[in-house]
Amino acid sequence: MNPSTEVTLVDVDRAVADRLLQLAKRDASPDEVAPPLDGPGWNLERTAWFYSYHQAAAGGLDGPAAEKSWAVFSGSLIAGSVRLKRETSSGTPSGETGIWLGRSFRSRGIGAAALDLVLAEARRAGLKRVSARTLAGNAVAQRLLAAAGAALTHHADGTVLAVVEL
Repeated sequence: MNPSTEVTLVDVDRAVADRLLQLAKRDASPDEVAPPLDGPGWNLERTAWFYSYHQAAAGGLDGPAAEKSWAVFSGSLIAGSVRLKRETSSGTPSGETGIWLGRSFRSRGIGAAALDLVLAEARRAGLKRVSARTLAGNAVAQRLLAAAGAALTHHADGTVLAVVEL
């Protein structure tokens, strides 16, 4: 990433969701962006899920979904999406995050900058801990999370749990 290129988080309205979906279709695997619904590829069910997910997450951490999603911008270009979900299962105010970036935006520092921004949002929301899950084979995500201060725990099912204490 060019040091002068600013990474920002932008609320996802319908127009931004349209742009995110266009990016996802041309520059990411559907499985990186949405659950596998009704088969492979960007089928109607997966596309409907994408829009309904972002609409529900527009309510924010205090809304019915207890989740917020943002589009990640690198300068004026839409690069991907990041989310933060309030977790209520433990006594500690916690959240869970996830990110996807279009292939052409990866390995440029955009993911690290977006993670820093979402962790700042978590702090503002009063969260004390943020977790993320990735696959054991996703070394890039593990390095990104570790660089943000996450403790990584490898599980027998092939996943890695990352926990950042804020």
